[in-house]
This record gives sequence, structure tokens and C-alpha cells, in this order.
Amino acid sequence: MFSFFRKKNCIEIGNFNKMLIAVLEKLPSEYSIYLKQIKEGILRDVFPVTGYVGNHFGFSYQREVIKKYEKKGEKDYSITGIKIFNGKISKDVQLAIFFSYGVIAGVSSDDEFILSDLDLNKINIGFMKVKERTMDGAVKRELLSFGMQSFNESEVFEVNVEERRMLHVRELSDGDFLAVEDGDFYLISISLNEVLKISSAHYKTMKMNLLNLTEEDIYSFIQE
Repeated sequence: MFSFFRKKNCIEIGNFNKMLIAVLEKLPSEYSIYLKQIKEGILRDVFPVTGYVGNHFGFSYQREVIKKYEKKGEKDYSITGIKIFNGKISKDVQLAIFFSYGVIAGVSSDDEFILSDLDLNKINIGFMKVKERTMDGAVKRELLSFGMQSFNESEVFEVNVEERRMLHVRELSDGDFLAVEDGDFYLISISLNEVLKISSAHYKTMKMNLLNLTEEDIYSFIQE
């Protein structure tokens, strides 16, 4: 499990579960096992944690429920880019959900996290990213077959962008990132909620020299 340092105050579990259920119901069916865990009452307490940038929450578990689902060999991964509208500040809050040993292990947000301010009818998973702790071998082979010679393995993972499966290949400023789909490059703009195609005239440069390109270079490659 992830290591968290517990603060004194716990979060009201019922409302937190309600939020998690609303989010998990939006995710593809492959994540339904976590929805089942929450509905069976796997979480005993939710509490703020320290030691991380942003707002993080850790869990304690109902022993009888976690025994049914915990799998020691299961990969750790996270889902980021989940957006929930915060009515009080009139903007989206971005959530990340962490999974470890086959169970939900934590939640973080990029802004203040007050459950009563969140509109659970306005959840957007169109730009969510799924990231494992280690790069999958099949993903690496896929990039190599595409001709990619320059990439950082720690930045490569599958993402779901508006129900399209892409490979995240480089993080950019303000949450934006560069992705590959079916041999084409795209710049995913989180702030604009847009998928921007890169001009094919720059593909060779990107394949050969992706890590050395400046962000200014990459943004200038967007197809007009």
C-alpha cells in the first residue's frame, strides 16, 4: 500500500464514498471491481495526509472486506485527469485515484477539496490518464515499431482521451501532454479541452529528438 502520514481529522465517509461511486460509475467497465469494493464498504476511514504536494487522502479499511480483494502481486497504478466541477469556485477540480494490491489506495486533488462544493453531475473523464509504475513491455514495443528513438520510459503510459486510446509520451506545462495514436502525434490541451494534431512534417524530428525539443518547438508544430 501507499505510505501515508495520518492527520488527526477524518473525512465523513458517507459523502466521500458517494463521490467515489459517482466517479467510478463513469469509468470503463474494467474498473467496476473498485466500484463493487466501495459499495461493499471497504473503506473504514478517510483522512487527509501530509508529505505530498496538493491535497491527498488516505484510507483505513474494513478488514473483512479488504481480505476479499487484496492481491499482493497486483500492479500499482493511478488514474489522473478526472475532473469534477466545483460550484463554489466555478471551475473544475482535477482528481487522481491511486490503486495498489488490487484495491483503491488513495485520492488526491489539485485544489481545495470540499465535498459539498462538488457537483457530482458534472464529472468529466474525457482526458483521464492511466499510469502504471513501470513501463509495460508491449507499450515499449509499440513505440519502437512506430520509429520512436527518443523517449523517457517514466513518461510513457496509456491514456484515455475522449474514449480514444493513446500513448502519453511527454508531459508539458499546465497539465498538457504529447500523445501518440495510430502513428500520429497529438498535443492534448487540458486547459482548452482540445486534441490538437501535430503536423506530419515534424514527425521525423519528434521521433528522433523528442526529449531535446523545447515546449515552444512542440507547440509550434501544431497543425494549422
